[in-house]
Amino acid sequence: MAQCRPPMSRPVTDAIGGWLREADGDLRRDHRLLEQIAPSELSATHLAYFEDYRQRYFNDRLIPGQGVEEIQSMLLQHGGSPRNWADLGAGVTTLYWSIGVSPTGSICACDLVPEALHVLAGFKESAELPPCYGETLGLLGKTPADIEAVRRLSWSYHVMDCLAPWTIPGREAGFDLVTAVGCFGLAADAGAYRVAFQAACDALAPAGRLAGADWIRSARFIDMEGHDNRYLSASLASHCAREAGLTPLRVQEVTISDDPYYDAVIVWAFGSSG
Repeated sequence: MAQCRPPMSRPVTDAIGGWLREADGDLRRDHRLLEQIAPSELSATHLAYFEDYRQRYFNDRLIPGQGVEEIQSMLLQHGGSPRNWADLGAGVTTLYWSIGVSPTGSICACDLVPEALHVLAGFKESAELPPCYGETLGLLGKTPADIEAVRRLSWSYHVMDCLAPWTIPGREAGFDLVTAVGCFGLAADAGAYRVAFQAACDALAPAGRLAGADWIRSARFIDMEGHDNRYLSASLASHCAREAGLTPLRVQEVTISDDPYYDAVIVWAFGSSG
């Protein structure tokens, strides 16, 4: 997703959407821990893709007008400093969104692609602080010490299908916060989006919160990858929340400026009465 990036300087065939569309159908859907997957099972091509994506979109300077300010302010206001946080479709970005979330306990990073989580785990264990992280910390009134504190929390990495009904063994009591930043918009259509949304709602603890963002692809990007998600809207997210009995906390559509791949992003947060 277009968040913080240098000027476009690589071929458009490189990592853009953070989604291995061509490999999607061949990936296992059952729950596994990343640590259960041997390094020899990981694809070098997929690892390179996600490292490219991390450096392309979550490394350089923070670019205004891409929706990131609204997402981080939403997470800061409604994330609730969770003790148990599940991040769906985590890819390589969980540590970045933690700046707004301010977690205080365990973090479950969840993604269908093990290579994405492997890159995330390596970055989390490093001392690297990319420029956009530093700028976002300043934007939210935080310091690098806050990132280091999150790095020291209890992290686990879950390889699973975040768009289908799911459970994480040992976490049946639910999560204080479930986030889905850029995840549900990969669903094939509005019906599949509702399934993914409900699955996340089912994983909430009493008084838990569900927060996320859905990027609406441009016509150019739809032509490139064949995934048309223009079914996304603030009303769709709100409808799914009402069906699940959640209360709206924030729902807005943010127009994205000067980006060839995304037209807008829907930013939302909903709460459970418990």
